[in-house]
Amino acid sequence: MILKRRLFSLACFSVLACAVCTTQSAGQSVLDVFPDSTVNVAPHPRGQTTFSADFIPSESLWDERLDERPVFLSEMAHAQDESNSFKLRIGQGGQIYSLRGPFGESVPPSWRSPGGKVSPWNDEVWQFVAVCSRYNGMDGRAYRKLPSETLQRIKQSPFGDTFFIHNSGAYIPGDSAVKSLYCPLLASAVNKKKRTFRMLNWGLVPQIKTIHRSPLLYYTQIRDAGDGVIELTWAVHNFSVRDDIVFDHLNAPWGGTRISSLPLRFVSAPDGKLLQREGFLSEYGTVDVRDTGGWNISCATDDDDSPSLALVYGRDRHLETELARKTSGQPYCQFKHSLYRDWRASEPFYKNKWKDWATRPENSFRNYDVCEIIPKIQIVPGSTIWFRSYLVVGNKRQAMQQATQLVDQVDYGLLTFDPATSPMMKVRLKKGAPVFETFSQPVPGTKPLLRIRNTKTDQEIVTTDPYFFVKKEQVDFGLPVDHRDHDYYRETVGYSMDQNSSDWQSLVGYAYENKPAVGNWQRLSSLFDTDAFPKPDAFHLDLWVKILPSE
Repeated sequence: MILKRRLFSLACFSVLACAVCTTQSAGQSVLDVFPDSTVNVAPHPRGQTTFSADFIPSESLWDERLDERPVFLSEMAHAQDESNSFKLRIGQGGQIYSLRGPFGESVPPSWRSPGGKVSPWNDEVWQFVAVCSRYNGMDGRAYRKLPSETLQRIKQSPFGDTFFIHNSGAYIPGDSAVKSLYCPLLASAVNKKKRTFRMLNWGLVPQIKTIHRSPLLYYTQIRDAGDGVIELTWAVHNFSVRDDIVFDHLNAPWGGTRISSLPLRFVSAPDGKLLQREGFLSEYGTVDVRDTGGWNISCATDDDDSPSLALVYGRDRHLETELARKTSGQPYCQFKHSLYRDWRASEPFYKNKWKDWATRPENSFRNYDVCEIIPKIQIVPGSTIWFRSYLVVGNKRQAMQQATQLVDQVDYGLLTFDPATSPMMKVRLKKGAPVFETFSQPVPGTKPLLRIRNTKTDQEIVTTDPYFFVKKEQVDFGLPVDHRDHDYYRETVGYSMDQNSSDWQSLVGYAYENKPAVGNWQRLSSLFDTDAFPKPDAFHLDLWVKILPSE
């Protein structure tokens, strides 16, 4: 089964008034970036996996203001024993927004207090999150010496200054004209034989009005490994044009469980014993992953046969190797030991306002036990990292055993794609025009080329700037010229994502910023008219593509 929405295949697609056709060799795809899986379950206990792109409302209760239809992309269903069968729903933004098993719905209801902003499956889901610490907020510790006038301008601005990127979507203000906004889907595909769903999204800053640009592409792979094991793999590429946009605080993953379904949460000790979260984490807040056994488990009851869900996040498999590479000046991504964090959202309310949580409607309160894995991995401009972890659906005893066996399978690192072996995609502008090639993978020295349609004018362009059809306005915070970040904020632009005119259609491939020494390479501006390829600027780059001989 192949989902046609945002999928590159052997078919043609249209750009502007002309036809653009990509012709890849079989098996070559923009989604072929993931390292091979290493967990293989024997056929007998593997179970059956089916996929469906047909939307039927889930049986779960969500915040009453939310509409599930816009978020739904596909459902993965695993049928086996009563204890480990599940239905997993994949959202448009790359998130897992529903996971039903013998415990009922395990994903929180995305509840928010009436009257304020809503969170339509953009936060309380399983997802990857990346933070640019340097520019994440201007009113924190690093900015306490700012003049009061600057701080006042920041406070009064309608544009947010936090800089983190969701692999899901945006928060929606209560008075917003849009009801939801998910990370644009650029490609997706199902491989029934490998029991795998893959997708590619442009990650969004979740503040619908923001002064920051997202330069992240999220590749997500969800695989039913069998016997209740769900393999989660992310590859994340940073295509920033600025060298200082480094994402150095990651959540891989960010997620958690619905308390009304799975009220008990335990953390594994290095010796495999269960630790009470309340004592272990209330004392330390965050802990080194090696102070744990590399997994946690959420349970309906404390019985051995209780319906349960385990998260396997590993124990810094490559820490010493990565630190040695850093010290020796070699390419690296991990710079410190990783952290485990775990807490109950809005916990004080459970002692008064929600003390009847066990009997009240499950979508009438926050209902969220958070789990946050913080791998100390950096994503520098031009680099691609990957991270793999696991969820396990099963009874408590079984899930604990499987989780323990999976710890050493958690993996991560840098991905480097060789231009000599990376698959190429052929692109033709129109009949009789030259055929050029783009890389299907982010090889060094390239930038992603997107196809975007203006929903108001029907203009279609190819561009490196995903914000091309987003409303922009200048924002002056009055940052002093001697401030270390004046260069970043001196020409601040506010982006109104709720006022975009964009249909982000697909990834056309990756092309070079600088002309290679060998081969017939031409700039995009020489191949497109200005309607299809507008005048280049700091973010809309005039890349180099390889021209092929006439057919």
